[in-house]
Parts: sequence; C-alpha cells; structure tokens
Amino acid sequence: MIRLLYISDAHEGINEEAVNGVLKSAAKNNPPLGITGLLVFGGGVFAQILEGPEQAVLRKYVQIATDMRHHNCRIVYITTTQERIFKDISMAALEAQPMEMEHIAELDARRHETVPADAFTDLMHVFFSRIQALP
Repeated sequence: MIRLLYISDAHEGINEEAVNGVLKSAAKNNPPLGITGLLVFGGGVFAQILEGPEQAVLRKYVQIATDMRHHNCRIVYITTTQERIFKDISMAALEAQPMEMEHIAELDARRHETVPADAFTDLMHVFFSRIQALP
C-alpha cells in the first residue's frame, strides 16, 4: 500500500460546487479501488492525499492529473505504508487554513530532496484531526 500527496494549481473559477463534484465522484469510484484520502483546497491550490494499493493509487493519480479543473499537478511525497491515516474515508475535503498551506508549500519546495517522513506524517495527522472534529 502507498500514500501519495500531490499539489496542483486550480484553474480560475473553481468553486465549492466543483469541489463537491470531485467528492461525489470519489465516493462512487474510490471504494471499489480500495482508495481513501483527503482533498485540501484553498488559495487557488489543491493538495490531495491518496492511500491504497500501489497500482490503484498510481492509476488514479494519472487520471487526476488530466482533470481540467487544475494544472501543474506534481507529486510532493510518496511512501509505502502499512496503515492508513484516512481509514473508511473515500475522500474528505477541507478548506486549508493558512498555516497548513504553508506546510504544504514547504513540502512542495523540498519535493526534490529527501523529506523527513515525520514532516509529512505530522501534517497528515493534523488534517485527520480536523476531519474528526467536523460535525
């Protein structure tokens, strides 16, 4: 199983309705593939975490990369994992808070380096805590 974080730039005019369309599609298509994850959006940027079987996640990423709602799609972090952070969540969405986008931007800037796993995992746990706090 792998966990992949990518970031992309939203095209102008992307709104909450477009994000809801992504969530509806994910709720339908991700469970049969064994994919779970989180979509974070804000400031004209998308960041998405995908977890699941390696081939399914990589195929899904290739499909996502061609979506016309965004551009400049790039993998920020990818790792193997034994456990999911986003269990039983076909795809959740959060509007990013400024500090979270700063952390994502830092990971993006360092994507060509070896990024400490803790930096990535800590950010994922922050997102998971926010999901748990939703009504």
